[in-house]
Amino acid sequence: MDTARFYFSLKPPRTPGAWHESPPSLPPDACRCPRSHRLALKLSCAGLILLVLTLIGMSVLYKLSIQKPSIEKCWVLIQENLDKTTDSPAKLECPQDWLSHRDKCFHVSQVSNTWKESLADCGKKGATLLLIQDQEELRFLQDSIKKKYNAFWIGLSYTLPDMNWKWINGSTLNSDVLRITGDTESDTFATISGDKVTSESCVSDNRWICQKELNHETPCNDP
Repeated sequence: MDTARFYFSLKPPRTPGAWHESPPSLPPDACRCPRSHRLALKLSCAGLILLVLTLIGMSVLYKLSIQKPSIEKCWVLIQENLDKTTDSPAKLECPQDWLSHRDKCFHVSQVSNTWKESLADCGKKGATLLLIQDQEELRFLQDSIKKKYNAFWIGLSYTLPDMNWKWINGSTLNSDVLRITGDTESDTFATISGDKVTSESCVSDNRWICQKELNHETPCNDP
């Protein structure tokens, strides 16, 4: 009897919860949703994605529709500025006290001097003595100076030995543009007045007309 009691006292006490039995395994398809439910879930996800993409696309289109008028307005302004620049280069301003006509600026002197001094004065102004382009330009200048009752040197001289009237740029005078009266001798230069073009000696004192051209690369803004 004593031996048996000792044996049972060595056995660990049995406490509730010391061993846990494994829960019974469930059938393989016990937690699976029905097939129709899975299909509905997939369709719902796809619909949600399409909705998000649609909202993003609408947002982008709305922003573009707002910006489009501003972009078009900018292009219109750019085109207008280009048209003004290419169509009317003569609208660039000439220096103060200079005449503007077509694509040129003209300066009419207020003092008299020899032809060579007149040429030098125009050079200091970044210009040249007048080179008459055509009959229309000649009429404009004659109308501008006809009330001054003076003759004005221009950039035209009679040269030897070829005995031709030549402009200071080396080109020969076109007789359809100018008809020169007076003696044609060595060292004679042309002047214009309100109604005619005449030749005069280089030692004569006259007023003069300078010119410079208007263009986009070198605007006529020099004094």
